[in-house]
Amino acid sequence: MTYNRPHAIDFATISRTVTDALTFRLPLPERAWVDMTTHTLRGHLQLLLGEFGGDTDAPPVLALHRDAYRLLALCETFDATTPPLHAYELMRALAETTRSFADLHEAAREANR
Repeated sequence: MTYNRPHAIDFATISRTVTDALTFRLPLPERAWVDMTTHTLRGHLQLLLGEFGGDTDAPPVLALHRDAYRLLALCETFDATTPPLHAYELMRALAETTRSFADLHEAAREANR
């Protein structure tokens, strides 16, 4: 697998961000934290999408790509007027998709070794 950047993806940082986002919290976390975590997850997911070098013809992989792009597009419509619960749910959906994509990326990387 080749990377479009001079260094490898930092999967440990991605994993920490995903774990933090998926840790269930009641009451809801501060909106600023949700927004910042969403922003970070968007960056991780965009990086993974840009660097993915695996087979994209498999139906599950195509479905994951569609889900990722759908969530990224949905992020564009969310702003300060978005209800806190909706923002929280979007953040968690981004985290789940990012985790799945990181797992897929790792599997593709292992297959190419």
